[in-house]
Amino acid sequence: MPYYQCTYIHRVTAGGLVGVSLARKFVSTPDEKTSASVEETLAYAGAAGTLTGFMNIPLAGPIFTIEMTSRHAGIAPFAAKSWGAAMAACFAGLCFVRGGLVPNLNVGGHFTYGAKAAVGTITGKEMVLSSLACGVGGAVVGTCFHKTLSFLKSVIWPSKSKPSKSVTIGKKTLVALAIGILSVFFPQTMFWGEGSLQCVVDGQCTPFSATPHGIPNVMTQFAKVNPNVPYTSGMPALKVGLAKFFAIALASAGKFPGGVIFPLLSNGASFGHAFTSTLSSFIPTSSLVAPLMVMSFMAATLTSITRTPLATVLILALSASGMTQLSVLLPGVLMASYFSCWVSDRLSSESFFSYTK
Repeated sequence: MPYYQCTYIHRVTAGGLVGVSLARKFVSTPDEKTSASVEETLAYAGAAGTLTGFMNIPLAGPIFTIEMTSRHAGIAPFAAKSWGAAMAACFAGLCFVRGGLVPNLNVGGHFTYGAKAAVGTITGKEMVLSSLACGVGGAVVGTCFHKTLSFLKSVIWPSKSKPSKSVTIGKKTLVALAIGILSVFFPQTMFWGEGSLQCVVDGQCTPFSATPHGIPNVMTQFAKVNPNVPYTSGMPALKVGLAKFFAIALASAGKFPGGVIFPLLSNGASFGHAFTSTLSSFIPTSSLVAPLMVMSFMAATLTSITRTPLATVLILALSASGMTQLSVLLPGVLMASYFSCWVSDRLSSESFFSYTK
């Protein structure tokens, strides 16, 4: 093979060697076992960061470097321990190359499957700045959700002893009434989930009445923000986001059964539209920055609450239509999702799910 044909293996090897060299130079410990563990982790991190920086493949890079050290279709136990470091390194490489060295180079893959050309572009600098901003925004929303949920639970269920059945029914009735009153003024809180998500994803350009679970107009006559009319500015989107936020928190604190995945994605989309509208004067109309920010805010919001960064991105990717330019949007959404998770860990140790040790 000619020396100039730099394959995946060459890049992985080079990055791994750099990681090991850095560990030996800057990490000193008398324990040989600990030193070997650090070298191993930085080897994976160096390989993942190098491969991502060269190829612009933020998820495939870490997976390739970790999977290749197993002889089976899986991940070796010692490699799995380096997953977090590998992901952190891959995004650091992505920020350094696409956000610093070549900030004006458009994001996306090389190959076109079909005759239609891509619609809209986004540069590396735009992607990095948008993703990091949405990651922080989603982390703040998630932390506020945890704090609000804890507060509501302490108010609704103050005693550690189990309340009587009549008291439980009475409290749940009041919670349901509060959510019902909120839905009178903001019908968007009655979104069912994936069936209604398109309405909020595109900023209500798809009327709520046109979705599978749309409601009749008689139930929207007191709406502060008409769910059948596109957002005209960031304020209506913000109002809907706040209403949905408190509706989810009330329902969760009231111990009503049901999922939170798509409601939280819907909530993130509303906040994403509000954030995008605030920066609309800086976003070119031909750019994909706006959809990237909405999708990133959706991922960041759910991730900061459930701590599921990769699963969240896969849900958004696999539920997207064939018209969505995933090769352009996914790198930024992945970055926002993981960054939100890391920032959330520093803001709060709480998670929506409880685990026993």
